[in-house]
Amino acid sequence: MTAGEAAILCVVAVIGHLMALFWLCVEDYEIDLSRDRIYDLPIKDAQVRRELKNSLHTPMHAVILLLALLVGLFEARGLGTFLWTLVLTALWTEVWHYASHRAFHLKSLHWIHAEHHKSRLSSPFTALSFSFTEKLIFDLGIVGGMALLGLFIELNFYGIATWFVGYLIINSYGHANYEIRGESFMALKGTVLTSTVYHALHHSRYTGNYGLGTRVLDRLFETEWPDAAAVFDKVVVHKEPLHALRETVDSTEVQS
Repeated sequence: MTAGEAAILCVVAVIGHLMALFWLCVEDYEIDLSRDRIYDLPIKDAQVRRELKNSLHTPMHAVILLLALLVGLFEARGLGTFLWTLVLTALWTEVWHYASHRAFHLKSLHWIHAEHHKSRLSSPFTALSFSFTEKLIFDLGIVGGMALLGLFIELNFYGIATWFVGYLIINSYGHANYEIRGESFMALKGTVLTSTVYHALHHSRYTGNYGLGTRVLDRLFETEWPDAAAVFDKVVVHKEPLHALRETVDSTEVQS
């Protein structure tokens, strides 16, 4: 193992916790990034303690990547293989996350995902709070899927590891109870990409909005909450947080 490989594995192992602490500090010190609160509701101390306990096995993804490295997977190096591996990992994970996420909401499999959904009001540490089984399935699905793809094309370890770093950073503020994206987001990117508001609705309402980074599969399979854009406008444009977990927003309400 090279020094570079060891370094990025260390980053993958700790970046989720570091980002969760960062976003908690942003909220505690009322830094400008946290001005658009999504739900005007308190997060209980018991929830934070539970999420911290569950986060202890979060570095599992670094262990799985290490094992992949040790058995000789993803040996390609170079900018070209890095870029296409990064893109392919993002595409595969979008599909894998949506498929597994919807499966975990089936009655027979919900026990796998139930721990994550104990947090109806999400916090930065909710992004790290999963059952051991769910974390194992999610990470093995990503790395295993890429390993199968690696039978046909060269793949770069750094591309996959970099995707994990980006995922952990984005997923951290994706579970914060405030929206950092500005008013122009919905017009420019929000028709395709998800937002913190988008995923907050999944937690508070327990279903719908299953997508990880994009809205594409939710729209294709009609699992998107129809008022997602209206809630974003209410929170970000009108600076009005929601006051109940199942509160819905009429699009005409935010246009007035």
